[in-house]
Amino acid sequence: MPSLRDLLTPKSRDGILQELIDRLQDRGFPVTDWHPGGVGRTILEVDAAALEDLYALVPVIAAGGYLATAQGPWLDLLVESAYGLQRYPATFARGRVVLTAASGFGPYTLEPGDLWLGTPDGLRFQNTTGGVLPMGGTLEVEVQAESPGSRYNVPAGAISILHTPLPGVSVTNPPDWLLEAARDEEADEELRRRARLRWASLGTGATRAAYEFWALDAHPAVTKVRVLDEHPRGQGTVDVVIWGEGGLGASVVSAVDVYIQERRPLTANVDVYSATARTVNVEATIYVRAGYLSQAQAAVAEELAALQRATPIGGTLYYSALIEALFARPYVVNVALTQPTGDVALGTVETLILNPTLTWQEVAG
Repeated sequence: MPSLRDLLTPKSRDGILQELIDRLQDRGFPVTDWHPGGVGRTILEVDAAALEDLYALVPVIAAGGYLATAQGPWLDLLVESAYGLQRYPATFARGRVVLTAASGFGPYTLEPGDLWLGTPDGLRFQNTTGGVLPMGGTLEVEVQAESPGSRYNVPAGAISILHTPLPGVSVTNPPDWLLEAARDEEADEELRRRARLRWASLGTGATRAAYEFWALDAHPAVTKVRVLDEHPRGQGTVDVVIWGEGGLGASVVSAVDVYIQERRPLTANVDVYSATARTVNVEATIYVRAGYLSQAQAAVAEELAALQRATPIGGTLYYSALIEALFARPYVVNVALTQPTGDVALGTVETLILNPTLTWQEVAG
């Protein structure tokens, strides 16, 4: 009987071809003189190609039956059938911006959908509420990102371009502008994590894993959870600290709080709140192979984003991990990191925000 390892290792076309030749040879067929291009060998090669496709499907099916190995649509099927969960899709960022009319300009009456606003790097938002912007006054409106994804969770002040002409009007997004942070489609490992935590929610009482599952299950914007269950505010208290890439709006925190309060033990005093952002400046000179600057910049940005996502609330940003993220092979040949100068330990309820200031130099080689 084949082992799981055998099932997860597909047979190659050459291996299958040799098996077919060996079996024919065992049965007395004169196959030793079959050469490439010959009729007999060509027929076997066609059979081997078809069988290779069939054998390639066997590992996918076998892997799809186990949480640790299933991927993509197979993982979706597994967690839906066995755990009652579905993968979170990418969501849209929603927030608030402030429109300001200069002296002598206005009033402007705005309806939902009238405005397109953006950031200098090309991200666009559309207003979902309206109102009257008075002459020389201000108006706060809600906006939604043009497309889903966490890259629209921009920092305060980033939304500064008014694509819709309104003479004398400027726009900005204030601090804590996000009402609901966007997220990327849930990755396989994130979905596996929720599935593993699912079991803890089925028992009576509440374990740390149960609180973590509830927080992740309450709203798709939540991507990080830390449960403080050693009586942080006195006997019988539990703190659930949550975070989503780019921050969480008050409505998300409230939704998670309601979800958990409905499920907590009667004897538990549970407080749900957002983690505190800790910005860490990253200053470095990155030496890139000549001709690969754009690829290196994209790779480093992706690695830094992954490092930020992977650092847990209250965790540690390791200097070595930061170097590794900046050293995007094969494009980067050297890195001179000046800030930070060592490991950065986050506070108990702090979450990491990386603020890179990178200098790029192309070198031969």
